Parts: sequence; C-alpha cells; structure tokens
Amino acid sequence: MYVRPDRCCPKCGHKGYLFRARKTVEEDGGKFVETKYRCRSCSHDWWERVPAAPEQKTDDAA
Repeated sequence: MYVRPDRCCPKCGHKGYLFRARKTVEEDGGKFVETKYRCRSCSHDWWERVPAAPEQKTDDAA
C-alpha cells in the first residue's frame, strides 16, 4: 500500500496537496529532481528538490 509522504503547504500548513509537475535539473555538479505541488486549501504552489537517484546502467552486450 502506498503511503503519501508527510508534507504540508509551507504557507498555511495544510496537509492536502496536488502533484503538478516534475523535472530533472543539473546544478552545482549534481542532478536533482524538482517536484511542484499545489495546496488544496490556499492554492499556493511550491517546489521541493531532492537529489536524483543514480542512473541504472544496463548490460545489453550479454
């Protein structure tokens, strides 16, 4: 069962939110994943940035 992470709106503190967008960015020599959310209560939009997972290399030359 999927459990939604415990995050809340930085403006009003409401725990209800909607996923809006996701993108990968490179900055300061590292890759990050930025995710945009919208609060269900006050409609405030915010971005959260986390380090990107390392890329998986596939071995197709088997």
